[in-house]
Amino acid sequence: MNVDLKNLIRLQRIDLSILEIQERIDVFPAISKALDEKLSSANSALEAAREKLKNDQAARKKLEGEVTAFEAKISKYREQMLSVKTNEEYKAFQKEIEHAQTGIRGVEDGILTFMMAAESVAADLKAAEARLKQDQQLVNQERKALEAENQKDVSAIEAYMAERKQIEPTISSDLLTRYERVRKFRGGIGVAPAKDYMCDACKVRLRPQVFQEIRKNDQIIACDACQRVLYDPENLDSPFEVA
Repeated sequence: MNVDLKNLIRLQRIDLSILEIQERIDVFPAISKALDEKLSSANSALEAAREKLKNDQAARKKLEGEVTAFEAKISKYREQMLSVKTNEEYKAFQKEIEHAQTGIRGVEDGILTFMMAAESVAADLKAAEARLKQDQQLVNQERKALEAENQKDVSAIEAYMAERKQIEPTISSDLLTRYERVRKFRGGIGVAPAKDYMCDACKVRLRPQVFQEIRKNDQIIACDACQRVLYDPENLDSPFEVA
């Protein structure tokens, strides 16, 4: 088997592996960010529940203050009623007291509404806390696995790059340059198998005589259409060379 072709096939296998791993490494930041956003969403829900509880408690406290203010007015009016001199003044104070009592009833209805909603608000807060805790556990697990896989990919690329540097000097410089140029413009593939009288990459038919020469794997033959170097995958020294 042609040595340059053999090493070129091996180089192509390495480059495709590097390309596949690099794609996973490239999306790592986006996946990591998505995990952060997942926690951010749970945190936002918890903060919203806490804010709801805080606002309701403040509103209820304000209403309770209004009740206290109405009660103080009623007490004041009743004290003043003891010193009135006319029936008209007495009735006027009674009217003010009734008005204040009506105000108390209205405010107490509002307090009751908050009291009835308090259980639901507390349940929402508890659920938000539980969701955040669960999401934190899941995200920590996912991040740990993701980082482990990413580190594995980084190590694999380093190993492939080291192997690539060992192979490059074994290929003629002209052929290596040609391979890199074609690979750059052909989706990372500069070497392709020939099958059934076709280039397996671009699917263009090959002349029978050319295909028979390719099957020998003893020379460098390129596809006339896509310029990829072709080889017969069924006539290799070792299946390890196949990309």
